[in-house]
Amino acid sequence: MANRERKNELKIYLSDKEQYILEQKVKISGMQSKSTFLRRLILYGFVYDIDYSELRE
Repeated sequence: MANRERKNELKIYLSDKEQYILEQKVKISGMQSKSTFLRRLILYGFVYDIDYSELRE
């Protein structure tokens, strides 16, 4: 862990409902982890989930 790029840990407390919503949004986004999801949200302000399946047909 000495060679980590991100060395600052963030600890937050969520209610059961908030935790459930976060887990569902991470799952829907297809991202690898909650950490990745939250970093993207912090950096870009939005996490987009766009369904292009109709265009592919």
